[in-house]
Amino acid sequence: MTTRNIIPLALLSSTALALVMPTTTHAAGFVADAKVTLGLRNYYFNRNFLNQTQSGQGQASGWTQSFILDARSGYTQGTVGFGLDVLGLYSV
Repeated sequence: MTTRNIIPLALLSSTALALVMPTTTHAAGFVADAKVTLGLRNYYFNRNFLNQTQSGQGQASGWTQSFILDARSGYTQGTVGFGLDVLGLYSV
């Protein structure tokens, strides 16, 4: 079988596969499928320097609190679905 004969066969089989698969998906709507999550993360570190620097600093520590807001809408119904995703990050 030559390369010229494989390309139309591959195109035909992929088209047939696309026709067999369901073309419509279940979409409840733009607002009905909306989902909002809020995540909180804490991070604390504490370092003890064994070889002190010239400034004489022997240790360092820090703490932070982060807020992660993830809002995702559903998709509009129709041939081309439109959706909106928002990601908000804030750290104290």
